[in-house]
Amino acid sequence: MTDAAGRARFTELVKLQTQGRRFLDRDQERKLLEEGLTRYGLTLDQAQGLLRGAAQDGDVAMEAELGTSSRQLLRTLADRHNRVARDDFGRAVAFYRARAGGELTEAEARRRVKRLMEELDLQPRPSGRILRTRRWYRSIDA
Repeated sequence: MTDAAGRARFTELVKLQTQGRRFLDRDQERKLLEEGLTRYGLTLDQAQGLLRGAAQDGDVAMEAELGTSSRQLLRTLADRHNRVARDDFGRAVAFYRARAGGELTEAEARRRVKRLMEELDLQPRPSGRILRTRRWYRSIDA
């Protein structure tokens, strides 16, 4: 198979796999990349480029790229003590869900944003009128 034919077939495979989807998680992305490397003889850079191009054309969000923009948002929302308020956490979750095309449930988006906060070493800011606690954050299953 020629290089151009392999690229074209891999692009069609990616279009087929992303058809009707708004979000690709890391596992799905990895499987497509492995397919491009093994079956179509592409390099990793070629496969990633074709995957990103097809995802962008199909308006499909990829978890890796979504994580990058969500990390930047969380850093922006954090105060000078690296704490994120409950309302700001909710905004980050809404952003994540919107970018994922609504394919994630609220609970799944909350788990993923909490994971991103832990990667960035951000802490939850206590909330409440009388007793200020972090229960809202601890109640999210990681």
